[in-house]
Amino acid sequence: MENTIKRTIAGAAITAAGIGGSLGVSALTAAPAQAKVDSGVYTVRSTNLGITSLPGKAVVRSNRLIIPGAPSLVLHPTPRGAYSDFGIVRYTFTKRSNGYSGKILTAGIQTGTITLNER
Repeated sequence: MENTIKRTIAGAAITAAGIGGSLGVSALTAAPAQAKVDSGVYTVRSTNLGITSLPGKAVVRSNRLIIPGAPSLVLHPTPRGAYSDFGIVRYTFTKRSNGYSGKILTAGIQTGTITLNER
C-alpha cells in the first residue's frame, strides 16, 4: 500500500506540475467551517489518475488524517465534512452514511476520488 500511495502522490505531483505550468495555479477556498470528519478508524481507498489503491487503514485524530506510509494531512472543517491540502492537491470529504467520500483535485481539476469508510 505504501508504494501505491507514493505512486499516487508522485503521479499527482507530475500531473500538477504540468497543469500548473500550463494554466497557472489558482487559490482554492473553502466554505465557512461548521462540520468536520469524526475521529475514529477508517478504511481508506482512492483512485487517482487511473490508479486504484488497495484498501488501507486510516485514523482521524484531532483534525488530522493519518495513513501509515503517507504524510499526515490536516483536515479543515466545511459545512458537509472537511478538506485537506497537500501541495496543490486537495482532498475533499463529504459525510455519507458509513463514512466519507470525496474528490481528489489537482490544481482545481478533479483527478480522482477518495473514500473513508468506518471500520
